Amino acid sequence: MRRSPRSPIPAVLLLLSCAAPAAAEPLPRRRPSTGPEQEMLDEAKRLVDQGRIADARDIHLTLWRLTRSASDAFRVGMLSFRLRDFQMAAEFLAIYFDMVGTPEAPKIWVPPGFKEGYELARANFAEARRHVGAIEVRVSEPGAAVLVDGRQVGVSPLPRPVYVAPGQHRVGAQLAGRQVEVPAAVDAGGERTVWLVLRRAEAEAPARPSTSKAAASPTSKAGAALGAAPPRPARDPALRWWTVGGLAATSVALAVVGGVSVAEANDAAGDRDAAFVRARWEAFRCRPGLPACDAYAEADGRARTFTGLSVGAFIGAGLAAGGAVAAGFLLAPEATVRVGAVGAGPGAAFSFTW
Repeated sequence: MRRSPRSPIPAVLLLLSCAAPAAAEPLPRRRPSTGPEQEMLDEAKRLVDQGRIADARDIHLTLWRLTRSASDAFRVGMLSFRLRDFQMAAEFLAIYFDMVGTPEAPKIWVPPGFKEGYELARANFAEARRHVGAIEVRVSEPGAAVLVDGRQVGVSPLPRPVYVAPGQHRVGAQLAGRQVEVPAAVDAGGERTVWLVLRRAEAEAPARPSTSKAAASPTSKAGAALGAAPPRPARDPALRWWTVGGLAATSVALAVVGGVSVAEANDAAGDRDAAFVRARWEAFRCRPGLPACDAYAEADGRARTFTGLSVGAFIGAGLAAGGAVAAGFLLAPEATVRVGAVGAGPGAAFSFTW
């Protein structure tokens, strides 16, 4: 009995049909809106149609706090862009991109026409970034509250940068009674990374044997910059100003003496030259007792004296001026030197404050 040949195609199709449900696992979708939520969505749409963009954004911001959905983040970001609130627009559009992924690899279920809305959001985000700065905050310990200008923006580690207005800002972190805060400046369209080190309090720090004079110094307060020098003892401001003022006045006085001495030296040199000419007519060789010879000797002595005095006066004036500048810096009571984690990263800072 002859068997009919069997084709492998049905077996392959059967295997593919079994594996298809696992390969085509559906992406997560937003849960259906409740009655009150749908009413808020309808109200927000009505306000947008009326041109009341700010009121509509407030409703979507409330919905975002309730649902944490990508669609609400998208609407808050896009409406903020229309209001030219570029800081909030960049913040919520960045959240939206993190939640939805890309048109080629979405993370959640996306409706038809998603790519067009996504590309528009990308364009708005790029424009908003031109007007705001981005600060990426890195904290030494997880779970710390991160604050920018006193406002909590999340818990470390932050998933994305914090978008802020251009300029100077205060970036800090708090955890279990420990805190640190540093200044950070960022330009429009710029980015900056700020490193924050939460140091343990002095009572919690393990005791270690002192091996040097530097090791015996007390631990700085939590949140202070690493390696901060101990404060210098305060000096009497009157002493500082008397010292600097006295040296400056001495420099001016010596400069005046030098100028007068130069003038006198020039006059004496002129008298000396005239006396020398007269002496040549009185005798071939100048002898003491002759009037012209005596006048020449007296004028020559004055010229040499005042020339030396002027040179010494100008040298003294320069030294006194340099001493005034040096005293001003050395006697500054708030002079500090900090080395270590200063600002946005390791480095050194030198500060002289009057």
